[in-house]
Amino acid sequence: MIEVINPGRWTTIQDRGRPGRERFGIPPGGAADWFAAAVANRLAGNHPDAALLECTAAGPSLRFDSDGVVAVTGALAAGTETWLPRLVTRGSTFAIGAVGPGLRSYAAVRGGIDVPVVLGSRSFCQRGTFGGGFGRPLAEGDRLTVGDFVNGDPPQAAWPAGHRLSMLGPWEVRVIAGPHTDAFDRFALKRLTDIACRATPALDRMGMRLQTLGLHLRADEILTTPVTAGAVQVTPSGEMIVL
Repeated sequence: MIEVINPGRWTTIQDRGRPGRERFGIPPGGAADWFAAAVANRLAGNHPDAALLECTAAGPSLRFDSDGVVAVTGALAAGTETWLPRLVTRGSTFAIGAVGPGLRSYAAVRGGIDVPVVLGSRSFCQRGTFGGGFGRPLAEGDRLTVGDFVNGDPPQAAWPAGHRLSMLGPWEVRVIAGPHTDAFDRFALKRLTDIACRATPALDRMGMRLQTLGLHLRADEILTTPVTAGAVQVTPSGEMIVL
């Protein structure tokens, strides 16, 4: 059992999510950084589907009732060694500090976090306020049950530095034409590939607003259509939102 001493800024329970239910209005959800989450589970010796903690901006402080293994990956976390398995002892407190550079860190506990499965997943869904054991982010005093979703022994070494995602920009992001490319003039599309964009604080798990010169529509505002992860939505004012 794990007791939440301090929940951090916004800590939720996530796994691979609920893919295939979009037609019912249910977002796939799951870990925002699927790679970091998968590595955390691997370092903890867990099954890939094991639920873990997604820590946004600042992580939690946890007290363990038994010995265990914890692995933290993703963005760096103040005062916490990342990308390697760590032993925790019974009665000890494990703290994940301020997160950055980057926004989210992932903490996997050997055995995984065992909470009820809702619609095929243990992940918390913010817009639906369900899943994640409590239907909300973690709060002080919550108690988490450790499962038995193990898959072999934890590795004895850190994850190779050359196989980690860099959290420091700038990044070059490749794009392909979408179904509404003809709504922009050719100069607007060329400008998109020639200028730098800056991520703004206006972001959540649904999307991230970019600061840029803007891509103004040549035609009238179009009807809303289905989108997929990675799509770039352009607002009537020309702002871009990466979904």
